[in-house]
Amino acid sequence: MSAPDAFAVPSLPAVSPPGAVVLPPVNAPPGPRVAPGETRMTLMAPAGMEEADETDWAVVIGIALVAEIGLLWGVACVGLLRRRLALHRAVSRG
Repeated sequence: MSAPDAFAVPSLPAVSPPGAVVLPPVNAPPGPRVAPGETRMTLMAPAGMEEADETDWAVVIGIALVAEIGLLWGVACVGLLRRRLALHRAVSRG
């Protein structure tokens, strides 16, 4: 064995035979649709580009805030009602 033959790399078999067509998988997701004349290169997230389709984040936060205030108000009212009823029962007993 000579020095160059000791480090010889065997040739690898071809992945596919020459002239073979490799088809995409059957369940491959479709790529994003791009309008003619435009590219997909952008600094914005795709979700932020379609504002008409989704609810604005400020509206969602506003609804959550109003719902939370309403729930806290309801809990406070129930607690106040229970204290008033307990006071009324204590006064009526004695």
